Amino acid sequence: MTSQAIEKRPGTGRIETFFDGVVAILITIMVLELKLPAEVFSQGRVDAVVAEFGPKLAVYALSFVVIAIMLLNHHMLMRPATHQTNALYWWTANLLFWMSLIPLSTAALGDAPREPLAVAFYGAVLTANSVSFTLLHRCAACLGDAEGRLDEFHRLTLKKDWFFTSLYAASIPLAFVSVYLSMAIFLVNPAAYFFPEFVPWPRSWRGPQRHMPELRRKG
Repeated sequence: MTSQAIEKRPGTGRIETFFDGVVAILITIMVLELKLPAEVFSQGRVDAVVAEFGPKLAVYALSFVVIAIMLLNHHMLMRPATHQTNALYWWTANLLFWMSLIPLSTAALGDAPREPLAVAFYGAVLTANSVSFTLLHRCAACLGDAEGRLDEFHRLTLKKDWFFTSLYAASIPLAFVSVYLSMAIFLVNPAAYFFPEFVPWPRSWRGPQRHMPELRRKG
């Protein structure tokens, strides 16, 4: 199939727009869960406000960063996909399903930040998100190759994805050993993806008039 035929296929713009819209809804749901009893402020004590609101705000901030990082990386990993396919749509929908559970796990952890079960539940949701994101990454990367194969760049980045996914998975049993070990993983993993890997455009898109300059990889 020629590159001209591929370019006539629907692009990934609708998938990215759908993803952006769901992410906006998820963030709205999370912020609406940040509620404080009115009597906390009537006491006039700052320490009471911090004790009640601090853990919830910290977990909300962590979840917000996780979702923001997935949003940014989702746009970056859509670059290899030369066109939209049913598989690409369903892998995106699968990721969004697990992302929709982040507000639930955020509320659970915010209400009981030192409870092993709440920490394990939060870790389980992030593990499912990480697995789904890695599978979506593989699907998008294969679409960028004429033979549906992974190039060296994507093989390396997928190894990185699986490594940090395994860390998220480890946070589940570790929660029953020490919640602080699990929380350390919750902080380390987002830091590893804060600056997304630069994903090159597909070779079929690189012509004399469509050449994209290579950017320095961050990580």
